[in-house]
Amino acid sequence: MEPDWSTQYYSPEAKTKLEERKHLWSPELQERVSAQWNELFRDVEAALGEDPAGTTGKALAARWKALVGEFTGGDPGIQAGLNQMYRDQGNWPEPQKSSYAVRPEVMAWIMQAMR
Repeated sequence: MEPDWSTQYYSPEAKTKLEERKHLWSPELQERVSAQWNELFRDVEAALGEDPAGTTGKALAARWKALVGEFTGGDPGIQAGLNQMYRDQGNWPEPQKSSYAVRPEVMAWIMQAMR
């Protein structure tokens, strides 16, 4: 496997764009975004019993899209690689699976909310 296991999911063009976006990232930004994701995951977990098409679902989907957009910069190639990577969570290396995998029920609910 490549040193950065996640690169296998991205096209050569998307890898180049990701490399170009690295200068935008900082430890402070990582800390802020990690906290926002953790809060969002908690909020989605709390909403699992609600209708994803409702007001709460729409608000959580908007937050999710905004956070993903910070990473992708709105680039469809980066988005495609990210989507592919998350569809393949079962094959991630163990440290990443434990740290970054999204529970299937959370992913299913938020995908419904984004429709």
